Amino acid sequence: MTMDAAIASTGQGKQDIPAADGTTSSLKDRIARDLGQRILAGSYAQHSVLPTEAELCVIYGASRTALRDALLTLSAKGLIEARKRAGTRVRVSSEWNRLDAQVLEWMRDIEPDLDFVRGLIEARLVIEPAAAQLAAKMATSGDLAVIEAAYEAMRIAPQDDLAACLDADVRFHTAILRASRNPVFANLGNMLAAALSFSFRLTTSATANYQQTLSAHGDVLEAIRMRRADDAHDQMKALIGIASNDLLAVARKGRHQQPIAAAKADTV
Repeated sequence: MTMDAAIASTGQGKQDIPAADGTTSSLKDRIARDLGQRILAGSYAQHSVLPTEAELCVIYGASRTALRDALLTLSAKGLIEARKRAGTRVRVSSEWNRLDAQVLEWMRDIEPDLDFVRGLIEARLVIEPAAAQLAAKMATSGDLAVIEAAYEAMRIAPQDDLAACLDADVRFHTAILRASRNPVFANLGNMLAAALSFSFRLTTSATANYQQTLSAHGDVLEAIRMRRADDAHDQMKALIGIASNDLLAVARKGRHQQPIAAAKADTV
């Protein structure tokens, strides 16, 4: 790829890149985010070769040190690989670590990947009902108190405060994973929190389903509290299913809305 082509392909010349959230971040982080988003969106196709380091330094107005640090970040997330005399190539999408919290954050600002959204739902439908079933058998009184506190926080959260709803809902689901007393499920908490955040922000819109999902959370809590293991499994499965159609509909339309304080998202 020539220098002119490289600059044209990124749609930018020698300039700084603003942080996605308007805050100050290092140039290395901003380069990683910009390149990462272009890879995730397909601007740099799988198996394609990125511009050379010299070309990328010109494009981003960066030193080789900052650029190489950015490329190391992308490599660690499975997005690229460097080969001697072959340049830096984009890896096949099946090798991308799309459950990495930072990668999920980058994906918020590009067109939704329908296959990934569907896969996320399918994975949750396997993991979380099983965790709820175990939690009904294994949860301690302390575990139940944490789940109940998270549900109460969801119930009283102001309807115009998306951040409060998201925080409480993530705490509810991760508390159930921990209450299962299964160390593998418990360690999935951080991954699930990032995935939930991605899902909720993708569907940030006023919804008639909110009261239904809130009630469904209460049904899950009650089944766990009453030690009804099979019921807890089924209630969690039903809960996740409520918002799945909305999430897939948004992804199909390729629509993305930034989080705003004037609407309440579906919680799952």
